[in-house]
Amino acid sequence: MENNSGFNKKLILPIVAGLVLLLMISTGLASLKLFAANYLADTGEYQQLEKSYGDKPELVLDIYSSKDNITNKPVVIFYYGGCWGACTDLSKQHYRFVAESLVSLGAVVVVPDYRRYPDVMFAEIIKDAALSVQWVGDHIGSYGGDADNIFLMGHSSGAHLAAMLTLNQNYLGKRDYSRLQGLIGLAGPYDFLPLTKAYQQALFAPEQSYAQSQPINFVDGDEPPLLLLYGMADKTVKFKNHKNLSAKVQQMGGDVQIHIYKELDHKGLLAALSIPLRNQAAVRKDIGAFLYR
Repeated sequence: MENNSGFNKKLILPIVAGLVLLLMISTGLASLKLFAANYLADTGEYQQLEKSYGDKPELVLDIYSSKDNITNKPVVIFYYGGCWGACTDLSKQHYRFVAESLVSLGAVVVVPDYRRYPDVMFAEIIKDAALSVQWVGDHIGSYGGDADNIFLMGHSSGAHLAAMLTLNQNYLGKRDYSRLQGLIGLAGPYDFLPLTKAYQQALFAPEQSYAQSQPINFVDGDEPPLLLLYGMADKTVKFKNHKNLSAKVQQMGGDVQIHIYKELDHKGLLAALSIPLRNQAAVRKDIGAFLYR
């Protein structure tokens, strides 16, 4: 007997897809757009597991993998944004659409939660992010991933976390750092001094340490390859972050790929990974090419 819930979902899928397209291009309704994008991402083509990666209740992560028996797949750890916690209270379950997009490219995907401002400051946030990399390196082989083929990816402040781990080798031990094969940064703040917002000044205090919060200050040319993606309609993170970091990596003889999407804004860059929008811009295609180059 055919499963009624699956049958109904197939019937309404085209209708929902149309609604998602309308929602994605409209203003506002952020929670509804996320709901719709994640609804469509529930394709049944992958499995999702939740695991703890530390001794605090916030330190949990989701592992997404396809249902085949293929092993040694590239691993993408995705850090979501939200002003390090100051802007939104979104968490890992809101980014299933990102995970589905990357799993469909053949990757094993990990989306960690982490402690956030104002409960903790940046030193604790980046410590959590580093711990998630360590956990993935120790355990991801059990879920079909290659522990020596890890990419760090993030959007907005999540891209800042991924960039800090990739560019500042002090956050990861030698073994874990050697496993990193690349950074995928979407609309990240990499060079954003002076700090003009009160929450940023508190987050990265003391003032004499502000320079240590800037990924651009740790470029030495020996870091793993970088893929930097930016939408020119972005009014949240300034283009200088993308431009200055890519220029610094090139100046130091490092490996950086740059992709600019003229019509995408800050949220649209990430939304381009969702099922209804992934053919509207080359974001997903460019990420796939970077993973398998």
